[in-house]
Amino acid sequence: MDKTAGSASLTFDLIAALNAFQKKYVFEFVHTSSKRRFSHFDEKRFDLILFEALDWGWLGREIEATNVIMHGGTVYVTRMEKYKDQRYFDDLKGKTIWGILGYHYGFANFNSDYEFLKKHFNAHMITSQDGLIEAAVAGRADISVVVREYLQIYLLRHPDVQQKILVSTKFDAVNSYTILARKGNRPDVAELNKILSEMESAGILKKLWGRYNLK
Repeated sequence: MDKTAGSASLTFDLIAALNAFQKKYVFEFVHTSSKRRFSHFDEKRFDLILFEALDWGWLGREIEATNVIMHGGTVYVTRMEKYKDQRYFDDLKGKTIWGILGYHYGFANFNSDYEFLKKHFNAHMITSQDGLIEAAVAGRADISVVVREYLQIYLLRHPDVQQKILVSTKFDAVNSYTILARKGNRPDVAELNKILSEMESAGILKKLWGRYNLK
């Protein structure tokens, strides 16, 4: 039901909230990855995927999106150094760029091909947001491109890291997160939108986002 792009704890909490709010459906977590999520969907290992967008490679599949549930994006992160300020992020040439395998990044005009990224941007692609942050802190990555919402959750768990990194004020890309649902299955997007709208009206989503300092 979900990918590892966002915080697993936020995903689990949203699934728990969905199950607690209604009793018609039981939502269960299914592990996938940023690279394998398309093949896993085609193999029908899951029917819903959280915190996604149709234009992240899903067009042409039998899948549709709910209304937006959260706005966010990806930001640049580097190890804090005396000589670094926001101008450090203006020019990526000559810098090692770390990202998530299978993600679409603004700096590469949303081309997610690994060989293209290595050739043109000295990119190193991994599968863990934690790994991106830790690589930046250690200086292995000159710049890591991290999901801002994940970074906020990470810093709640590791507040000491806040003083060790410089985070860009500009976005690499702005994202509008939805839930994607397989066409022809239940719940469909109409039902999901209704459930989410009722949860929003009841203050459940606001409380959930607030737990992770999100909006």
